[in-house]
Amino acid sequence: MSTYIEDKTFRELQDSEVLPAPSGVRLNIMQMCQQEDISLPELVSQVQGDPVLAGRLIQIANIPNINKGRMVAAVNVELLLMVGLHAVRQMALAISLTESARRGDCKEFDYDAFWARSTAMACAGQALAEMLQQAPPAEMFTNGLLAGIGRLGLASARPKRYGELLLDHPTGEVLLEREQAAFGFDHLALAAAMMEDWHFPRLFCNAVLYHERPSASGVEEGDRQQQLVRMLELAGALADVCVATAAARPALLSRLLTLAAAFDLPLSSVEYLCGRVSWDWSDWGALLHIPTQVLPDIGQELAEAAGASN
Repeated sequence: MSTYIEDKTFRELQDSEVLPAPSGVRLNIMQMCQQEDISLPELVSQVQGDPVLAGRLIQIANIPNINKGRMVAAVNVELLLMVGLHAVRQMALAISLTESARRGDCKEFDYDAFWARSTAMACAGQALAEMLQQAPPAEMFTNGLLAGIGRLGLASARPKRYGELLLDHPTGEVLLEREQAAFGFDHLALAAAMMEDWHFPRLFCNAVLYHERPSASGVEEGDRQQQLVRMLELAGALADVCVATAAARPALLSRLLTLAAAFDLPLSSVEYLCGRVSWDWSDWGALLHIPTQVLPDIGQELAEAAGASN
């Protein structure tokens, strides 16, 4: 039963078999991670057969605040327990969707641009989780990657109607309002419903639901739920900087600094995050053939944006 969309509507979308969904070995890995009597050696064998998933898990396991011992160089039981089976399952889902749902019938939907921003937001979510230590990095990577999955879901399930809706490139609240009027739900509600159906914790489903409009959550700013919402909002702002043209970047940097201030992040930390996310995003894009760009040294641009806002 869906918490976020009228249940009958969501089941109709599912029954049409057009919503993005995992498949193959990664679906098998996801199912294994849910088993109470899971065989960890068998799971290790499955993950070892997936170089992209294995490489990403090794990278996450070697994050300093996760791995406080020797560096991990291979997938083994110790690595899976260190990262966590929930994170393994979510990462398998995320990679499966990234590789499979790359094209579709909605001509007005830019699939390459969608995945470029989604992967940038995933890298930003992971980097923020490492820095702020308020959520597991692997899970924040996945949440960032799936935060916009409702848009892909609408493009897949309702390509003609959604294409008409996108003709004049609406964004923000305008896009959400048009989606609500056309379908009875917006892409954020669909994303949360899809994640709920994939057994993501309610905490993360709600974070995705409200990350584009945090004030609508009704949750106190000091609450962990709202902190996750704000982290995803900040990850989205970082992603916007990554995908932006040079001309569009100054305004986006100003917004980024405003959001970062809520976490007491100094200018130096924001500059580090921009560089770190840019390089991670480039590496991830090379693995999955997603268009990316490496940001130039934007320290001066950040300083100018900070000066203009004072």
